[in-house]
Amino acid sequence: QMQARQKTHLERNEANKATKEQKAEKRARKLQEDASEGVSVAIFYVKDMSHTYHRTKVDLNAQQNNITGGVLECAHPSLACVICEGGPKAIKRYTRLMTVRMKWKGPEDAALDEEEDADGVEDGKPVTQRFNPDNECELIWTGMARKRLFSSFVFQVCENSDIARKVLKSKGVAHYWDQLISRVNRGESSLQLKLVDSDDDED
Repeated sequence: QMQARQKTHLERNEANKATKEQKAEKRARKLQEDASEGVSVAIFYVKDMSHTYHRTKVDLNAQQNNITGGVLECAHPSLACVICEGGPKAIKRYTRLMTVRMKWKGPEDAALDEEEDADGVEDGKPVTQRFNPDNECELIWTGMARKRLFSSFVFQVCENSDIARKVLKSKGVAHYWDQLISRVNRGESSLQLKLVDSDDDED
C-alpha cells in the first residue's frame, strides 16, 4: 500500500512537471503571437536608474515579457531613457510596472529606508545603496513600429546627451531622444539641453 502511494505521488509530480513546462511553452507562444500584428513601442524617462533594485526589475521584467530595447543612461546630465519594444499586452504590463508598481523613491517601509540611507564602508564592503527620494519615471511616448530595432534588452551608458542621441540615430530613432530631452527641458529649466538641428544631423 505504501509503494502504491509513493507511485501515485511520483506520477502526480511528473504530471505537475509536465503541466509547468506546458504552461511555460504556452506563455512563450503567447508572447510571440502578441507581437505578430505589429510591434508596440514605449519610451520612458527615468531621473535616476543607478539603484540595483530598479535595474534588476527593469531588466528581469523585460526578459520575462520578451521585450527588446534597453536603458540608455546619460552621465551628464544624469538621466535615463528606457526603450521598450514588444507585443501590445507585454508593453501594457511593462508600462504598469514602470508607472505604478515600481517603487522609484524606495520602499515605503521606514525600517528599510533607514537601512538604505546608511553611509560608508563596513568590514571592507560597501553599504547598501541609497534610494533617490527625488526619483521619478514618466511615460514619454507610445506607438507602433513595423519591426523590432533591437535584438535584446541592454544597458548602455553615454557620457553626454549628444553621444546618447547618436546611439539612437544609428538605429534610425534619434527622435526618441529628442522627445526625452523635450520632457526634461519642460520639467527642469536648469538643464536646457539643446535639440540637435536637422542641419547638424549629417555628421
